[in-house]
Amino acid sequence: MKLFRSKSQAVIGVDIGTHSIKLVELAGTYSNPRVIAWGVAPLPVGAFSENTIANSEVIADTLNGLMVKSGAKGDHVAVSVSSSHAITKVLGMPTDLSNLEMEEQISIEALHFIPYPIDEVNIDFEVIGPSAINDQENDVLLVACRRSIVDDYIDLVEDCELDLRYVDIDTYALERVYRSQNSLGANSDQPVALFDIGSSSSHLMVMDDERVLYSRHQSFGASQLVKLIRKEYGVSAEEAEEILHSSQPPGDFLTAVQEPFVEMLRQEISRALQFFYSSSAFSNIDSVVLSGAACSLNGLAGDLEVKMRTKVSVLNPIANATVQMNRDAIAAVSPSLSVAFGLSLRGLI
Repeated sequence: MKLFRSKSQAVIGVDIGTHSIKLVELAGTYSNPRVIAWGVAPLPVGAFSENTIANSEVIADTLNGLMVKSGAKGDHVAVSVSSSHAITKVLGMPTDLSNLEMEEQISIEALHFIPYPIDEVNIDFEVIGPSAINDQENDVLLVACRRSIVDDYIDLVEDCELDLRYVDIDTYALERVYRSQNSLGANSDQPVALFDIGSSSSHLMVMDDERVLYSRHQSFGASQLVKLIRKEYGVSAEEAEEILHSSQPPGDFLTAVQEPFVEMLRQEISRALQFFYSSSAFSNIDSVVLSGAACSLNGLAGDLEVKMRTKVSVLNPIANATVQMNRDAIAAVSPSLSVAFGLSLRGLI
């Protein structure tokens, strides 16, 4: 099986996270997608841990239930592994190499920077385009992931009697959603920073019109928000989640919880951007785009924009999509669906 590539074919995007499984099924075209099924199902603690499958049986049962509940019609699926498990490198390859020669050369190059036995790794590559440094070469993106991690997803999908069409990287799925919405950061010479807030970690990608310029993981996530709620109101983790998703949070929630979290978020993004500035020719960005379930927090982007004095928006995967059912319900959780949406969108390319 090719690790990250396949023929384009409509697929159901399945994003398995620490707290839940998100599912999106699209039809139509890449430029005009239609949401025909979607859903979110919670996972028990420990089912998915450290960005890996910990309890395949529980996750399979949850996914089977979500497939039925969401009304998903297909059986071809796409899943993603965490970018923290992926090794990526852009290589310069002569433009006159055949596909077979390129595969052989890439296998040799991979030996120099992959810290695992080569037979324990799945490798794939894609030609990005002409090199900006050498006009006799193409830039080729090489991606590698431990075979054991990929095999866990293959086994999971087979247990659900579904057809796994491809395995992707979560951040590639996010980038795909961003690229499909041309209005974000358009007509600017400065790059855009996409900051994805996960449960326990976050990921910064700085992008220009063509490619990712910088990528960095950080140990910061929505769990920090839950901890603030627990500390402020003396509640359990489950009660904190209820407060977080309540339509009527405590009266002092904004000042006691949201403002401190926004300040923490500002510090994390600013710190990550400083690393980018110090390693590039850039000293500024056009804007910040947020993604992840925490972005559903009312007013988060606006509060952060004031603090950073930079345009801040939230990546909304359904912004350019036709939704065939209860748009208000999906809009409430759409920031958490970006990876699943991007996985399904890949099948429409």
